[in-house]
Amino acid sequence: MSARKGKQPAEGKASPLTSEEQMVFDALRRIGKKVGQDELEEKITDLDAETLMRTVQSLVSKQYVDFLATKSGEARFLARDMEEVAKTSGLSSDERIIYQLIKGVGSKGIWIKDIKSRSNIHQKNVNDGVKLLEKKGIIKTVKSVKQPTKKLYMLMDIEPSVELTGGAWYTDQEMDTDFIDQISEQIHKYIIKNSLPRQPTAIYSSTQTYPTARSIHNFIRKSRITTVDLSLGDVQSLLDRLEFDGKVVKQMKIGGASTFIDRMETDEDEDEDEDEDEVVMDLESEGWMYRALREASGTMSGREERVVGNEWTQMPCGKCPVFQFCTEDGPVNPANCEYFKKWLEI
Repeated sequence: MSARKGKQPAEGKASPLTSEEQMVFDALRRIGKKVGQDELEEKITDLDAETLMRTVQSLVSKQYVDFLATKSGEARFLARDMEEVAKTSGLSSDERIIYQLIKGVGSKGIWIKDIKSRSNIHQKNVNDGVKLLEKKGIIKTVKSVKQPTKKLYMLMDIEPSVELTGGAWYTDQEMDTDFIDQISEQIHKYIIKNSLPRQPTAIYSSTQTYPTARSIHNFIRKSRITTVDLSLGDVQSLLDRLEFDGKVVKQMKIGGASTFIDRMETDEDEDEDEDEDEVVMDLESEGWMYRALREASGTMSGREERVVGNEWTQMPCGKCPVFQFCTEDGPVNPANCEYFKKWLEI
């Protein structure tokens, strides 16, 4: 069956489809994922292979279907939603290429010079095409915190990546150090409250579990100490900062490593394409606990100062009131030390 001929479609109105095109398009929408020629032939048996591929190519030219290619060069086809079809209808061939390039980079954005080099379209046509897509509200310009003078283009309904915006820590392309300090202080207070003994004279904390990145993330969300939607990765970066500053120390969660590894082995077949960074983030958020380092009074250079304690000051021996009597054959010794045995159980 030949395609029906008609006038150039008006802006915002999709090109009409033949019955064959409509059938193939509906099939691709039902599949709902990228599909190759072989699989498409298995799904659609009403058309021979030659007619099927000719129909698919027509759908691509009418912008109902995206043509994609794997790294090995194998063709893949994906149906667009009707809203996108309506938005991009009536685009010229150059404008269509520019749109596809901008769509392909997703949340990373693309520079106009890269559009020119990848499309081999004349610079004036690239400029005109970008302006038209902006005017139609199909694309938008964004700026990167790393290169604030450089304009990047992406689809209107896509949020820029953290790499471009700097994430929660940037406001109007500027790092918000006051905000970072405030949230870090709140996290530090939370870790102190949940890891150090409440009585300053206590020898050790009796708790066996300390806050994790995930529990701290939940605390921030529930307490609403900020209206900014911080991700688990944002919280992890602040914990790394506190650790680097010597305010907290992280230790393996009791039973956390084995539990996490068991869960990974169970789930690894469910998603073979799982991103390695996500696995690392899960290990950080579930496998480690954070404990505040105790601050102790000390005198240096003849003046009173607050000095951060170390691992020794966290142990019972570091603050033991009968330390001077603790000897191998004395009334107090390491073998029968009640405090030290309880500490080892934590």
